[in-house]
Amino acid sequence: MPWYPTNGPWYKTGVKKPKSYTITEAAKKLGISRQAVHLAISNRQLKANKTKVVQTIWLIPESALQDYRVSASHKWRGKKN
Repeated sequence: MPWYPTNGPWYKTGVKKPKSYTITEAAKKLGISRQAVHLAISNRQLKANKTKVVQTIWLIPESALQDYRVSASHKWRGKKN
């Protein structure tokens, strides 16, 4: 069962809800650290929306991830050995 409400207007019309990622998911998808994602959000380089489910979390639209360009230093620091 999804954690988001299934009775919203997008659900009734059959339109798919745009995919969003948490900070951790975005970091894995971009290949950088969670801190680098936080920094990109705070510097307004990466679009994100704050939402409150149980606690406040940031959700990053898939389109924002596709538009974001990772710097070489963040990519290098975000690599896991």
